[in-house]
Amino acid sequence: MHDNTINPIQNIWNGLRFKIYLDVNLPVYKNSFGSGTKTFNLGFDARQYVKIYRNFIWAGRAAADFSWGNQKLIYYLGGVDGWIGPQFNSNPPAPDQNYAFQSLAVNMRGYNQNIANGNNAFVINSELRLPLFATLINRPINNAFLRNFQLVQFIDLGSAWNGKYNGIKRPGQYIQTLDPSGIPTGNVTVKIDAGGLGPFAGGYGFGMRSTLMGYFMKLDTAWPMKGVFVGKPIWYFSLGFDF
Repeated sequence: MHDNTINPIQNIWNGLRFKIYLDVNLPVYKNSFGSGTKTFNLGFDARQYVKIYRNFIWAGRAAADFSWGNQKLIYYLGGVDGWIGPQFNSNPPAPDQNYAFQSLAVNMRGYNQNIANGNNAFVINSELRLPLFATLINRPINNAFLRNFQLVQFIDLGSAWNGKYNGIKRPGQYIQTLDPSGIPTGNVTVKIDAGGLGPFAGGYGFGMRSTLMGYFMKLDTAWPMKGVFVGKPIWYFSLGFDF
């Protein structure tokens, strides 16, 4: 783990921080270490913050997780961390995998949760963060909402897949035929590739952040990377700092 960042105002950092981690999970019973039902997870999260002008910064992040063993983790790609009222796609997990735990691979704006899933996940995020009033006004600002008000432009790339780490591929959404009650019939299934670059799904958009009633709130609107503002955007309201 490494962290040399400084935090001049809320949600604004300068510097570099990263961590690399390995988790091993064992069932709780006698002789569990030799039981063959272990879960392994290797991952990293690296974040670089570059000052552009005063409190105006560029923030970049790359994060990945790789799970293996007899009881893997399944990662659901899509959405944002701390999303209030999340929406979930119906993409099914791989039927030949044995998953014991589940987690989210975020941020991947422009899509609902579970645009792809698997035991491996990789996400890249890029954000321009402009604390509007704290950058343009050269004096103390007492109002917390105005002091922490930020405009954000972002681009997200990500993928989740099953199998080995080198099996990464472009995610796609599976659409099934439904009966009159809305239950999938399983008769016809169509896969539509997500917009993006190479093996990654991509999304882009804009957002606002600020402090209200003591909470740091985030509002984003995002489009899938299928053209310039093509289709209906997805809105995300969430709580929390950074990515």
